[in-house]
Amino acid sequence: MISKAMTLVAPVVLMMAACTSGNKNSLKAAMNDPKNGLVQEKRIGGTVVKLTYLPECWERMNGRMQEADHDEMCFKINVFPVNEEGEKKKQDDKRASFGLDTVFQLVLNHDTLKPLQADRVANGNARGIEYLVIFERKPLEAVQQAVVIYKDWLFTSTRLVFPMQKKYIQLTDSLSCRL
Repeated sequence: MISKAMTLVAPVVLMMAACTSGNKNSLKAAMNDPKNGLVQEKRIGGTVVKLTYLPECWERMNGRMQEADHDEMCFKINVFPVNEEGEKKKQDDKRASFGLDTVFQLVLNHDTLKPLQADRVANGNARGIEYLVIFERKPLEAVQQAVVIYKDWLFTSTRLVFPMQKKYIQLTDSLSCRL
């Protein structure tokens, strides 16, 4: 009786695992495709600034089965000072941890949003600085233009603009929530 039940359940479990694996591979491909703009890198002088969009269910990518938070849009920003040889230099600037809510913005059409939360991530990386920036998630149906702005007065003295494409945001959100 148990083996008969197992023969009925096993194909369903295998199909679910294959779909999850397929979704994970599709999500990785979408995130790594440079034309999607979900990961953008800008080099200003001796500094590299990298912005990464974190899909709606991004914690599931790391195996954490968290509830989807449909109220937030998350971004990761890495700042790496680079020397002339292209190697990352050690960075330890305490000023990089304060006033973060004033240097990040999300512009959706003509609506400028301030972050709900902007924190320096204590990841133990002495060669760069990482920020997690969280904005209120607005419905994207009416959005024609989405831009993340980082007013970096500390490292590059530049206003960095990262244009986002809503169709790729929606694609990765959908794929991540199916994991």
